[in-house]
Amino acid sequence: MKNVIKGFILSAIFFTLCAPAIGGTAFSGDISVGSAEVAPGHQIIIPVYLSGNDIDIMALTVPLQYNSADLSVDSVSFIGTLIKPGMSPLVQIDNPNQFVKFTYAPTSGLPLINEESGLLASIYFSVEVSSPDQTVSIDSVYRLEYVGPPQLWTRVEVADSSGTSIFFPTFTAGYVEVKTHTGADDGGLVLPMALELKQNFPNPFNPATTISFSLPERSHVTLKVYNILGQEAETLIDDVLNPGEHDIVWNACNKASGVYFYRLAYKNRVLTKKMALLK
Repeated sequence: MKNVIKGFILSAIFFTLCAPAIGGTAFSGDISVGSAEVAPGHQIIIPVYLSGNDIDIMALTVPLQYNSADLSVDSVSFIGTLIKPGMSPLVQIDNPNQFVKFTYAPTSGLPLINEESGLLASIYFSVEVSSPDQTVSIDSVYRLEYVGPPQLWTRVEVADSSGTSIFFPTFTAGYVEVKTHTGADDGGLVLPMALELKQNFPNPFNPATTISFSLPERSHVTLKVYNILGQEAETLIDDVLNPGEHDIVWNACNKASGVYFYRLAYKNRVLTKKMALLK
């Protein structure tokens, strides 16, 4: 029976065979894209959040369009997100058409997202060195690909655990503001000369905060969060990153209030700073 439900969910999430909801059930969820400022030649991380969720989500898909050829998607990270064991993340990156899509698809068991809010994905964008100052919107895609039957849509959708309902969250677009740093040194175009771990902002925070750091060279990096007892609370990054300025959002909606430490490990160096979660 579980395999039947999973198969139906997968079909529904990709082909939209079902009605938006059954029996007048309402869904108040919202999917929102973050916004940030970045200099030409740098990389920026844009978070995608779920909020206001009031159902058990078994699958979802989020297609996004960014309206500038000066931006390109390097990767999509699911570290620290709501994705559950038994769900597989699927990613489609199409930089020539300025399009990126990520999907949570069930692969085993009955994995369910029942949190009210949390991080869905972190999208790594790179900006061309030659990019002019501009504001690049990151908006949802809503288009009919095939009239069918069955109809094939590209749009933001979530599916519940029943295998019979597809819901359409409200959507809040984000943007990337490309802004050339002015000044004699034109600092926005120069790669960092040294490793630096900055204080998170905001601090104290509830429930999300941004951790920023600078890398002078391409290398493998880990960024982990520990509680006051020294126990690992979450791994935010465990990957090879390019040199430059990096930002990552930690959503601590499922963590207890208290003092936490975040530790950046780069080559043979380790940097640590303290932050406070107040709920």
